[in-house]
Amino acid sequence: MRVPTMCHECGSKSLTWMSFNHVRVGCQVQEGRLRTNEVECMFILGCDECSETLLTRNADDITRLLNAEQEQSE
Repeated sequence: MRVPTMCHECGSKSLTWMSFNHVRVGCQVQEGRLRTNEVECMFILGCDECSETLLTRNADDITRLLNAEQEQSE
């Protein structure tokens, strides 16, 4: 997975993974009837200068990214 190092809108290099996560529901169900396997945790990389959303990934992708970085540093 390629992670941007610069904002394509304003050119800033000040990028941050949002300190909150976003939960996306992939199906049409009534309120209060969700099961845990129907909910996906999403992480968003944004620009600190212009608030542009640069990358949206699920938790599995972020886990692979963190593990790859750890392997490279060893």
